[in-house]
Amino acid sequence: MDLLTEAVNFFKSNKSYHVLFNHIRKKYESLGRIGGTIPTSLFSQTDLGAIGAFLGMPADKVAAKETLSILLFEEKLKQTKFASIPLKKILDTYFGEEIISKKQRKQEKALYLKERVQATKALHPSITFWFDHLLERTRDSGWIYRLVEMDYKTFEEWALILARSWTSLPNKPERLPLFAQRITGNPHAFDVNEDGGKLLLHLLAVDMRKDSESVVSMPTGTEGINYLLAKYDLYRDDVLNFVTCAGLLAEVDNNGGVHPVWLAASDMNTVLNMPLREITTLKRIYPHKGSHVWLVENAGVCSAILDEVPSVPIISTNGQFKLAALQVMDRLVKEDCVLHYAGDFDPEGLLMAQRLLGRYPDHVQLWRMDVEHYQQSEPRKSIGQDSLEKLRNITDSTLRDIADEMRMTQKAGYQEALVEQLVADVKI
Repeated sequence: MDLLTEAVNFFKSNKSYHVLFNHIRKKYESLGRIGGTIPTSLFSQTDLGAIGAFLGMPADKVAAKETLSILLFEEKLKQTKFASIPLKKILDTYFGEEIISKKQRKQEKALYLKERVQATKALHPSITFWFDHLLERTRDSGWIYRLVEMDYKTFEEWALILARSWTSLPNKPERLPLFAQRITGNPHAFDVNEDGGKLLLHLLAVDMRKDSESVVSMPTGTEGINYLLAKYDLYRDDVLNFVTCAGLLAEVDNNGGVHPVWLAASDMNTVLNMPLREITTLKRIYPHKGSHVWLVENAGVCSAILDEVPSVPIISTNGQFKLAALQVMDRLVKEDCVLHYAGDFDPEGLLMAQRLLGRYPDHVQLWRMDVEHYQQSEPRKSIGQDSLEKLRNITDSTLRDIADEMRMTQKAGYQEALVEQLVADVKI
């Protein structure tokens, strides 16, 4: 029997050494070297007796030290017939594997996953740009690496689907379920809450990023997801996704022919609930008169304004912005229109206003959205703490004063209280 085997057999002959070696292993995995201390409270009295016997001191003296030095144990080992064998070698043989640090294990795993991604990249040259981004290991791709680690075969299958999707993107509007059916045979393959949908969104987001950006901004809300998909002529819902509008004209092409439905609605002062399906076919949208369009968040307020001024160019977003509303606004901005926006005086309303200001900085003007009109709305409804926390996200200088006032009062006000003033504005 060689000396190493004899040493391992010696330490395996007593269960107390097994407890000790487990703790030494954990320390090595943490530090990456032999060293550190172990609290003596982790050992039983029997364990302390066995360890003390090896160290040449009674159990109570070992316990009194409160910590056991691993280097001291190694020094005592060098005073035995096993002196020529490093403690690390005994540790590896004892556990039947090379013990490595957590840091080294993490590095080895990262290298393994990188090699997997590189191997898959070689099979799909059409989406090299996407794999190159994955290999940068930015935080937005962390979840994809977890997929590679947990189920590499599934990742390979999705990579093939993504490559096929990229080369088969529509050149005219197509519904996402039909696109999924065409590519995979499963209309739900790209549902945005599933891996397939998330991977497709990530692929598109990587393509959309600016060259100077290393981290991809993944959309999370419905508005952002729909907007990203629409950039590639993909639509999740083009019928129930609609916007309420009046006093606007539209053209299918640039030849000056006004769409008859929009023209008739304008002539008759009729409100349209226009679905995204129809909006995507339009090249131009503009007011039937002037260059100013009035935007309100609330359908009831929109209707009240139209009661008094039936011909006003107006849009009701009906709460949070749907893609249909954004597409109409995109086209209005291309016509250099001024968009006057009035929303509710609550955290959500301020965030909506901030999004519009950020999206159309040269074309949006806040419409009676200031501290004075917040106070005139007679805020009464209490705002919950979760909702108040959203005010921390208000960074636009034109909205900070309202946010500060709202944070003090902890009350919400609504645009219904300002209808008379809003009507007076559009009558001018």
